[in-house]
This record gives sequence, C-alpha cells and structure tokens, in this order.
Amino acid sequence: MHQLTAHQAAMLSTETASNLGHTSFYVVLDRDRLDATAITVDDLRTALEARISLVPGFRRRVWRVPMSLDRPWWIEDPRFDLDYHLRHLAVPNAGSGSDVASLIARLHERPLDRRHPLWEMYLIDQPDGHQGIFTKVHFALLEGVTGLDVLTPLASDEPVEPAIPWQPDLPPSNTDLLIRAGWSTARSPLRWIDLILSTTRLLPGLNRQALPALQARWASPNGTIDIHDAEVTPPRVSFNRTIGLHRRVAFETLPLDEVRAVRKRFDVRFNDVIAALVSGALRHWLVLHDELPPEPLIALSPILVDSLDEPLGTALMNLATHRHSPVDRLMEIAEWSVRVVDAMEAEPVDAIRQFEAAAPALASMASRLVVRTGAATRFHPPFNVYLVSVPGGDNSERRILGSGIKHQFPLATIVDGTGLSISVMSSKDCVDVTFVADRDLIPDLDMMSAQLHEELKLLLKAKVKRAA
Repeated sequence: MHQLTAHQAAMLSTETASNLGHTSFYVVLDRDRLDATAITVDDLRTALEARISLVPGFRRRVWRVPMSLDRPWWIEDPRFDLDYHLRHLAVPNAGSGSDVASLIARLHERPLDRRHPLWEMYLIDQPDGHQGIFTKVHFALLEGVTGLDVLTPLASDEPVEPAIPWQPDLPPSNTDLLIRAGWSTARSPLRWIDLILSTTRLLPGLNRQALPALQARWASPNGTIDIHDAEVTPPRVSFNRTIGLHRRVAFETLPLDEVRAVRKRFDVRFNDVIAALVSGALRHWLVLHDELPPEPLIALSPILVDSLDEPLGTALMNLATHRHSPVDRLMEIAEWSVRVVDAMEAEPVDAIRQFEAAAPALASMASRLVVRTGAATRFHPPFNVYLVSVPGGDNSERRILGSGIKHQFPLATIVDGTGLSISVMSSKDCVDVTFVADRDLIPDLDMMSAQLHEELKLLLKAKVKRAA
C-alpha cells in the first residue's frame, strides 16, 4: 500500500464524465497464415497470469480517503479478478473496417471503473480474419517516458517469477486513513493546499473547472507545462467546443516509402510531411463545411527533448491551413518546425526510436500532456487539434503471443475545447494514423481521415519550388 503521487492524484481529480483520464492502444496482429490457430482469451489470460509481475499496477486499485482530505492510496486489490479485465469481442464477418473503428470508439469512450485496477484489455476478431488487442489504461498508471508498456506481458516469451510472491492488501479503515491524512498535513505545509482544495470542493457555487485547474497546476512541480510559442492565438472552429460523452474513431494507413519519398524530395523532416498531410485533410474538411478561417489552425505537438526532468516538451505547430498549395503548406510547416525544434533542443528521430520497444507507453505519455496543459479547464485552449507522431522502427521481430504486429493505432485523448486528436505511429513499411473526435462535433470523421491519401498523392505529384 502506497500513496498516489501529486501527479497521479491530479490525473484522477481532473477527470470528468466527458474529459476522461485514460489512453488506449489498438494493435492489429499479423498471423503468418489466416488459417492458423487464432489467439483465444485463454491465451491472453495464461500470458498475463505468468508475467503480470512485469506490470504491478495491473493489480492495484485506487482507495479514496474520506472526504478527499488527502491524496488517494494504491492498494493491492484483495478482490483482483483477471477475468474482469479481459474481454473477447468479434465484429461480424459481414462487417467492415468502419465497424471495427466504431467498436473501438465505443470501448474508448467508456470510463474506467475505479472499483477495480484501472485497465482493460480486449481481444477483437476482425471481419478480415485478423485479430487485434485493444488496451485501455488510466494516466495515473503511467510513469516516465517508458513507463507502463501495456503489452509487456504479452510480448515476452519467458515467464517471470516474482522475487516476492504477490500478496493482496487488507483494505484500510476510514479511521486509519484519516489519521494518516492528519499526520501528512501536519508534517507538510504543502498538504494544506490539498486540504483547502478538497474542502472547498464540497461548497456550492464554485466553478466546476476552477478547482481541477488549481489542483493540476499545484500538482506539477514546474507549474503548468511550458508551451513554446504560446503567444500564438488559434482561430475557433466547430470542433473547438465542449465535448460530449461519445466518440468517433477512424483508422488510416499510409505507405511509408511514399511518405519518405515526399520527405526526400522536399528535404524536410518526416514529421513535417505528416503535419502537412494532416493540414491538407483539415483544410479540405473546413472548406466543405464553409468554415475555413483566414488564420492557420494550431496543433499541440509533443516533442522529445533533451531533459531528464521533462522528456516530452510541447510545441504549438502552425499547420498552415490558410495556404491553398500543398507545397506551400509543407514548406511553411517545415520552416516553423525548424525554429521550434532548435529552440526546444529536441531529440532527433534516431533517439526517439530508442523507445520503440515501449512505443505504446511513449504515445500514452504524449497523450497525457494534453491533460497536464490544463486545456480542458480553459475556455479557449491555445490550440485547435492535438497531433502526436511517434516514429517507430522494425517490428518484424516483435511478436505478441506468437503473432507479428501488422498495425499500431494509439488513441489520444480529447478534452473540452479540443474535440479532435490525431495520432501517428510509423513502423517498418507503413504509417498508421488514428483520428479520435467527439461524435457530434465531427459526424463525418471518415471523410476527413480518408483525405490523407489524396493529400499524399498531391505532394507526390508536386514539383519542388526552386529559389530564385
């Protein structure tokens, strides 16, 4: 039994019914032969039972202090039930890729039950014969850049015997928790701030967003996250509103060699090409809906920086959506990113690839930055869309329960004011892109995501503009 850190407690306290505090990841498995034996939920259970010690958070649940007079505690769940966390679902054979995305959206939009450890895992049979594993984990379980790789128990072939056999905790009594809270508050003046926030939460008439904002700010050792070029003011578009309870998800896959061809032709960074494709898709959608603003949309984009204290920085990226030409958009984005990357002393792509073994966790930590910026507690967040691109590597040797990895789709969070997030994960031969949006704000998300392919074709056909 140990207490949540200030960061973990803030992640829990800022969660609402619509601004959820978890991240999700969907991996599509690539069996060598579709007629080979399929993975079963029993296979998942056996693998997790043998190696669950690799992710101890999987057996810990949150235990609240009465009246929230202190931060919650992690306890080894005495009622831990692995079968509760494992589910097996199937999309009918007559279904399509959009049906899979609809299922993932329904799973992603459901909050995690705090009466259990904060994770869920689903084995999904797709109509094309492939299988996928969908995992949902709360931000409070994620620590550091490598943090909790939710697929670790399934990616290892060797069982791991824990050094100390796992023992469940006896749930603490309310009296014991209140005594601990009193001692903690008396020892540390800083705890008085938490006490005041917890007490005032019981008072009527307070803005429901004010307290989470204060607590999130206090929980961060450096205050709120510094955002490079924060003076940029983004325009407001229709998906920059308060979000609801339901989500839409769209998956797209681009050929890696074609994206690299564009990068090489225009001598820009890989992420510049990704941002330009996203910019074109957003512009196309805005034009069709007659709401293209004269100012460019702004994206919040995590960047791996040379820092031990805060490995991921955040930059506001000019998406150049006001430019008509795809080449002009790409070059303006490239110029912008050069200034930002140099100013933030960002790590090169090769350094980021060192984390490819824990790519789900890296994408998850990037998603968590959206919550820590306090975007959901601002009436006008300083960005329009959340865009994260995680360069991967060769996954040909990495296997999940004996099956290869065909696609990797991280699902980033969305918050009030920013009802659209786009996550990109590249691998050996493809670039997987995930769109997550509020269901009502963007009802035609599939049309927006499909435009990526058209934007890539335009850049492949475009000519490089030579300087005069």
